[in-house]
Order: sequence, then structure tokens, then C-alpha cells
Amino acid sequence: MAITGNKGEWSEIYTLFRLLGDGKVYAGDANLNKMDLYYPIINVIREESKKYEYKPDIEHNIVVIDENGKEYLRIPMQRFVNESSSLLKKIKEGRDSAFSIPSAESFMGQIGCKRLKAPSKDKSDIHIVIHDFRTSMTPKLGFSIKSQLGSASTLLNPGESTNICYHITNKSMSDSELSEINDIEDHLPRIGALIERGYGLEYSNIEHNTFRNNLLFLDTCMPQFIAQCLVYYNMPSSVSSVKSAVEAVAKTNPFNFTGNDIKAFYEHKMKVLLLDVALGMTPAKEWTGRYDANGGYLIVKKDGDIVCYHFYNRNDVEDYLYNNTRFDRASRKRYHFGALYRGDDGEVYIKLNLQIRFTK
Repeated sequence: MAITGNKGEWSEIYTLFRLLGDGKVYAGDANLNKMDLYYPIINVIREESKKYEYKPDIEHNIVVIDENGKEYLRIPMQRFVNESSSLLKKIKEGRDSAFSIPSAESFMGQIGCKRLKAPSKDKSDIHIVIHDFRTSMTPKLGFSIKSQLGSASTLLNPGESTNICYHITNKSMSDSELSEINDIEDHLPRIGALIERGYGLEYSNIEHNTFRNNLLFLDTCMPQFIAQCLVYYNMPSSVSSVKSAVEAVAKTNPFNFTGNDIKAFYEHKMKVLLLDVALGMTPAKEWTGRYDANGGYLIVKKDGDIVCYHFYNRNDVEDYLYNNTRFDRASRKRYHFGALYRGDDGEVYIKLNLQIRFTK
């Protein structure tokens, strides 16, 4: 049976081919541009039903080593350059949600790959041993792969666990008005009607206890801060970028920060969240601060170049995430949010859902 996958899944194999062809990976800046800094690749480890290592040698070959530590195959690096170039063209040409690429599948078979995505218990898509010139270390690191060749991928997946509850404030609401507002079908016009009628949204609680604790683990102000950012995203006149929402919150300074750089105070909070989500934190599993993708991110750009955001360069990783993410809205029906309801205390509440996606 032919191997099929979407553009993002084929991008993982493309990344393997391209890195082995180049023998190094360049660091990226906050705007996805290559920097002068690069990391030579010592070897790439891929585990499926069997474990294979791919090591560049001094004669510009890739030596494939099997799970017994024996040489399985030796292929010129140029072959990986050629195969990655061909695969990139085929990925860009793909029109279906899932498609096969026979030429790439044939080469995959030769080098011991039988799947597009190597099984993983964490957020790492590929494990690489790199040489870091600045530290003289050669650590084995797990990287998460994100591709611009397909649709924008999600950073924080939505679920009922990411619902945030808000108290409707400023004045009381009758049952008839509650029903009247809920009868407005579309989400933004419904929120707009609340605001136009003089109501406000005040953070009440994170619906899922584990997610609330995870946010508190990062910062005791984090639940209220994220809730405030989400309010700005759900306003009819708002924009979706994470950066814009944070800047809007910073202008109101809800935590009364009195330092010289108020915007930096709120930016830092968001960057802490984005980084921990990127490298391991999920809403419904208790977070202890241990990173899964301990290397960082590999980004496949639209032109096929690959840039690396190495966790050692934490500021670069944080800036990339901050500048390239946006809020998104999931299914209201599926995750049960967006409708006004009356709580046991007689007050009116609404749930909004948190989802964060890459912009490209």
C-alpha cells in the first residue's frame, strides 16, 4: 500500500532529506530569516520499528547505521540534495488533502524509512545530534517540525479543556435579553451585542482544573492575563495576532505594573506561555516544566529553506513564536462555548475558547 500524507507530513521526510543533504542547519531570526549562525549535523536518529542513524562522513557521504550499530548503507550527500529538491517540487504540486509521492517513497525504502512520521511520545518530530560552536557541545536534541508548505499548524490545540469562563458585568440581565442575545447566530455579532448594550466580560475561572493549574505553574497572573488577551481577540473590531492582543492588554495595564517598560512586562508573560506550549505543555496534562522538544523548532519555509530555532538561543525562539502566532476560533458546538448562561449564583456567564495557531 502506497504511503500517503498531507503537505505537513511529507514535510517531515523533506526535512530529513534536506538536512542530510546540507549537513548543517542555519539558525533563524524572529522573522524567519537565516542568520550567519549554523549548526553542523553530527547525526540524525530516526526510530520506527527499527532504529537508524544517519551520519555525514568526511567524504560527503551519509552513512546509514542500523539498530545493531552496523553500517547498512552509504549514499553520497548529493543524492539527498537531489531527492529533497524533487520532493519539495512534488509537495508544492500536491492538491489533495493526502497524496502519495512514489519517487520519494522508493528512496525512503532504500534508507530504512517506512513512515512519514516517526512515532513519538513527545512533541519531537526528529532527533538530531548537532555541534554547537559556542558551547563545544554535541547534544542529542529533539526538534518539532513546522512547515509553511501546507496549512498553518496549531500551537495550542482547542478542546473543552481550553474554555475560559467570564462573568457578564456592569448590570443585570433579564432572561428574555439573555435569550435574545443568544439568538444571534454568529459569534462576533453576539459579543458585539453584549458590548453595545453596555455589558462587560470579567475573568471568572478556567473551566478545566488541570489547565488552570498549568497556567498558575507558569505565572500566578497567567489565567487572568490569557483571559484578557482572549477578550480582545473576540471583540468584533479586533485582530487575531497574539502580539496585537498583548499590546492591547498592555495599554490597559490590568496588573498595575509600574516599571519603565510596561509592554515588555506583558510580552514576557505571553512568551513564557508560548515557549512552554511549544516545547511540551498541553492543557489537559499536568505540567511539571520538563520540555519534550528539548532542541526547539525546525521551520520549513515556503521556498524550501529550513531554519532552526535552538532552545539554547531562547530569546530567538520566543521572538519567533511571539511574532508568528495568532488566536483562532474552534467549533462552538463541539467545544460548548460562546453562549450566555445563568450560573447557580443567578449571575450570567459566557465561555470563550483558547486556540493558538501559527500565522503561516
